[in-house]
Amino acid sequence: MKLLRSTFLAFCVVSSASGFAPRISSKSSSINDIIHRHRRSTSLTTITTGNETPVSSTSLFVGIHEQPASSISEDDIRKETMFIQVRKEVGTAKEYLNWLIEECGTGTVTDADGDDSTTKEGEGITFADVIADKAAAGEVELFGGGGDAPPPGSSASPSERKGTTYRPALRTDLGDTVLLTGTMDSTLLNILNNNFFGRDSVPNFEFAAIRALAEDVPAARKRAIGREARYGGLLDKLTIEPSTGDLPTEDELAGASSWIVQLNGTDGDAAATAATLSKIADLAAGSAKLTNVIVMLAGATSTDGWDAVEAASADGDAFRCTLLSVGELYDASEEKGGFYRVGAAVGEGEGAAMMPRRLSRTKAYRLLAHALALDSTAGRALAARDYSATVVEATGAPYAEGEFVVRDDDGNEVVDEFRDIKMESRVIQAMRETGFTQVMELDVLVDKGLAGYNEYIANPPNKENAFAARNKSRDEEDEKILAILDAEIAVSDARKKDEAAKQKQIEIEGIAKEWAIKEYSLRMIGGDLDDSISEEDFMESSRDEALAEGERTYERINSEDYIKEQERVEKAKLNVENKLFWDGMPPVLRKKREKMVEKVKRQYMDLLSEEDLERIILNDD
Repeated sequence: MKLLRSTFLAFCVVSSASGFAPRISSKSSSINDIIHRHRRSTSLTTITTGNETPVSSTSLFVGIHEQPASSISEDDIRKETMFIQVRKEVGTAKEYLNWLIEECGTGTVTDADGDDSTTKEGEGITFADVIADKAAAGEVELFGGGGDAPPPGSSASPSERKGTTYRPALRTDLGDTVLLTGTMDSTLLNILNNNFFGRDSVPNFEFAAIRALAEDVPAARKRAIGREARYGGLLDKLTIEPSTGDLPTEDELAGASSWIVQLNGTDGDAAATAATLSKIADLAAGSAKLTNVIVMLAGATSTDGWDAVEAASADGDAFRCTLLSVGELYDASEEKGGFYRVGAAVGEGEGAAMMPRRLSRTKAYRLLAHALALDSTAGRALAARDYSATVVEATGAPYAEGEFVVRDDDGNEVVDEFRDIKMESRVIQAMRETGFTQVMELDVLVDKGLAGYNEYIANPPNKENAFAARNKSRDEEDEKILAILDAEIAVSDARKKDEAAKQKQIEIEGIAKEWAIKEYSLRMIGGDLDDSISEEDFMESSRDEALAEGERTYERINSEDYIKEQERVEKAKLNVENKLFWDGMPPVLRKKREKMVEKVKRQYMDLLSEEDLERIILNDD
């Protein structure tokens, strides 16, 4: 109530209502054109009192609310111009993603027999399709657990429906049991559980058992089990076992189809890390069931010893391996975004030198889980880093080219050292604005990477041909459908034409029969026929003549002139109930009434008026 009263008082004390309206300038310039598109305003509205004319100091920068050029600084114009350019660069990245969807949007799925098969373009399995399949099969229910029956009305699998979306290739040999050593992070466990409402699901995570080795089982269980784990059904899958060392024994590894390992170390422990990686290679090679191994290297940045794991994998024939180097892990709040770099661990380029060798714990375990799901990370040694504050600030500027080029004191163009990082950030921003899931995002960064985007920029595809193959297929389908419809229409038209011809013939024969009967009576009365000729004989002998007369009569009564004449007669009949004669009345009726008028006139000429005569004649009718 106080707020309402103060607002009312403010309206009363100001000199005029214009004190709450922004001042509108009639000037028009290129500066105003830029400001019209401005999206941010930081100043506050000032309300003045007294005799001075109150105006608003709020820079709305939209619509008709123009600002005088004097109130706009060169820095504001520069910022707005840079912002517009960055949005254009993000738009180019979105075009690149659309091209990926059209040209490279195929994924690997498993058929009914369990064999790998590559889907055709436009028919790849999508994340939403797989989750919908699970829901239809009763495998996913709200807050975990399984349903008993598919939802009503679900006749076909959603994965059978085509959809235009990015489809990363997923590993199909993860199996049903995953083993964790060196980590019991709750983020990782919940993603592996893959059964919690409201989170992006990983389609190929179908682990029935999640095993973990820990030195202190009660403490590990306490750290790992939370509300999300309880409601998501993780307790039904998770088994925490005491470990006998940093790595599992052959017996502890037995039965696991996927193995997640976390190694903690420092750059000074490169030899120890290499020795541990060598042991991992031996254990993985000696396991009969193991198909996938992924190692997260935290703390240390050296990848020495990884070549032993790659050699033991035999190029994926024995098992598939992935290394994720994350540097120092640090705790941070749940991130809703943020730019980061993920790419080859060896030869990271100059951009890596401008980033700290650290990554938030939540993001690291999320990348670890998603890397296990993707086929593009198999046989790869990857490194993930957070962008430094300097790099994050630099990504807000456009590429240093064109009007935004930077020059030194001598006027020479300075190479943009942040260009590659800016390009990666544009792709990440475009993916998030487009709705890519985190698994899709990681696949684009790892599989296509900066090299793919650079290739796209250097050699942009013919946009007219990007949809040519799909449009050609659709056109062919449309032509087939149109051909079927044309054939059905032709058959229908022929059937209708045949039915119309038969109906015409029936009506002509009916008219011919009536004509023959009438003509027989007239000729018999006129003495033109012998009394020995019967009606049937006459109809038989005059059949051709009767049909000719019937056809002429049919054509006449179906002609436009006859139809118009009948419409005129029907129209003339309206409101003629009290009329003795009218235009278009039948000749026989006119002649009859004329005779009746003459008769009545002779009898009652001296007694009745003209109105009485009409009333009598109409009543007689």
